Amino acid sequence: MKTKVSELFQIKYPIIQGGMVWVSGGKLAAAVSNAGGLGLVGAGSMKPDLLKHHIEKAQSLTDKPLGVNVPLLYEKAQEQIETALSCGIKIFFTSAGSPKKFTNFLKDKGAIVVHVTSSPELALKCEEAGVHAVVAEGFEAGGHNGRDEITTLTLIPQVRDALKIPLIAAGGIADGRAIAACLALGADGVQMGTRFLMTKESSAHDHFKSLLLKATAASTKTAMKATVPVRLFQNKFSQEIEQIERSFHGEELALKLNEHLGKFRAKNGMLDGDLENGELEVGQIVSLIKTIPTVEDLMKELIQGYEQTLSRLPSKL
Repeated sequence: MKTKVSELFQIKYPIIQGGMVWVSGGKLAAAVSNAGGLGLVGAGSMKPDLLKHHIEKAQSLTDKPLGVNVPLLYEKAQEQIETALSCGIKIFFTSAGSPKKFTNFLKDKGAIVVHVTSSPELALKCEEAGVHAVVAEGFEAGGHNGRDEITTLTLIPQVRDALKIPLIAAGGIADGRAIAACLALGADGVQMGTRFLMTKESSAHDHFKSLLLKATAASTKTAMKATVPVRLFQNKFSQEIEQIERSFHGEELALKLNEHLGKFRAKNGMLDGDLENGELEVGQIVSLIKTIPTVEDLMKELIQGYEQTLSRLPSKL
């Protein structure tokens, strides 16, 4: 499956694993790369020494291309980037900040830079900043989302019309049908988070994975729209967030949310398995997922599903 994205990263399939906090460690990244996609170590939840450990672990498990996802809103982003460069990483996905911040610095180091965005206007700014490719992420995605609430089906063709550089679709993609749809809309590849979270190699706690197998179409909601929008699985913690949002406004709302979030809510939920009090970030597509395969088996399933989708399309309307 050769596209501009597979050629850019020198991978077999234009399928990229999301760099999710507390979930995307070295084991998962290496497994995705070995299966023909591009694995990303999620730096967002890692101090530089832990990031170095996971990069080296991934490198010990694969000789295929690997990347690192760095959310720029965290204070240690520059240290994380410098750590990854010192480990020989040449592929960087940046998000949650300005694409101008590190793009030229990374390109001067010989790195490929991709930025994640949520609107056609912001995607164009990414291209102007000099990135090699853009991830356009629809509002269905898990974790932090754009404020404009643009869905993937709406977003991808608009971004495609605006850009000349390679485009990667994200948000609500969990099987071969969705991959085919995104490529038909103009994407050159896809990025998948929740589907790779639900594999044997991900760092997500087994209790979290088991909970997600029971998800319905209404199991996720977007919270904290007034501050930093994030899609969450509904539990006691998310209900408490909703109550705070109903009770407070303005600066007081932001203060109360920060107090309630604390520093380790996401770790407690996704990594440690506290399903009631933890912050459970997951995509809207989770209700479609009913298995926890190995990454290798999942990749075979994705490609088979993609090919079956193409075979079902009529040659003429």
